[in-house]
Amino acid sequence: MNNPPLFTIITLAYNRLDYTRQSLEAMRSQTYKDLEIIVVNNGATSEIIDYLINVKASDNRVKIVHFKENQFWDNGDQIMLRVCCNAALKEATGEYIFYQSDDDLMANDYVEKMVKLFGDNPDCTSAAGIIKHIDAQGQMLDKGSRTVNYRPRYMPGHLLVLNTLCKGEYGNEVMFSAPGTVFTFKREDLVKAGGYHESMEFSQLYGVVPFGTTGFDEAAILYWRRHKDQTNKFTTLTGWIGLRETVELIKDWQIEERWQVFGNGIARYVMRRLWETIYGTAASWFVVNLYFFRFKACLKILKDARSSFYFWRKLPMLLWTERRQLWWYLRPKLQLVKNRVLK
Repeated sequence: MNNPPLFTIITLAYNRLDYTRQSLEAMRSQTYKDLEIIVVNNGATSEIIDYLINVKASDNRVKIVHFKENQFWDNGDQIMLRVCCNAALKEATGEYIFYQSDDDLMANDYVEKMVKLFGDNPDCTSAAGIIKHIDAQGQMLDKGSRTVNYRPRYMPGHLLVLNTLCKGEYGNEVMFSAPGTVFTFKREDLVKAGGYHESMEFSQLYGVVPFGTTGFDEAAILYWRRHKDQTNKFTTLTGWIGLRETVELIKDWQIEERWQVFGNGIARYVMRRLWETIYGTAASWFVVNLYFFRFKACLKILKDARSSFYFWRKLPMLLWTERRQLWWYLRPKLQLVKNRVLK
């Protein structure tokens, strides 16, 4: 009888001890025991390092990759992800590999369900479950019925991406929606594609998932934590939205050329919708930062997006539709000024 395949989980640790502890305990408590857990000490605090050393001593499935200095640079978290995750990828030996943020949690049978997706279909090269949102204390935030992530257990990856790009606008249900990295990959496919890129979500969705069968188990749950110290909240408010990294990904990974295997027309369609998506997002963040007077952030976004037709086409509509937010923000301030003048 063949040995069960080894499953590698990569995570980073820096300064959130409570979240790191909860995250690692959830990994170590998986019903699937053939695990390799690689924790990147990203210039972590002493209490984090002490905790990791103790965990490693008590669980031989845990490995630590050490960085003396934190790899988060002032230009956003994307470089940190590339440097740290690729360092861990070099150490990984599992057949399957998954990256998880240190503040998120996986249900105790998540890995088991991912391995089963791969095992039940030899053509499966990527797999994912459902995201549910929790708050800082771990309480559920999701309410009501699910409105997205309706798809079969297996489907061609490129069809999933095409549905994601058109957002179900042709009468189809939205088959994929996730706030972060959610896919598990065969390690050899991830390495062949280019490993971990600064634009991690886009690289996985457009550069790895399309070129194979993707699996899905709606009973496999990942808990994505929303809290005030989320790294992405800090970076977006400074104007660092990953735009430059995504543009570089499209060029470096030759995304359009890769998609040619599905036909020239599809490749052109994907590129057009991809440009619309990334520059439309840039326009949205420009307006948000503008309306909250974060002009430095606006300048950063403008510097990266100013040459795009899609950015300028989207911007006027957003400025108009979001004007109520500006009024909501300014109204109490204007009333305060008025009261002072009348005094």
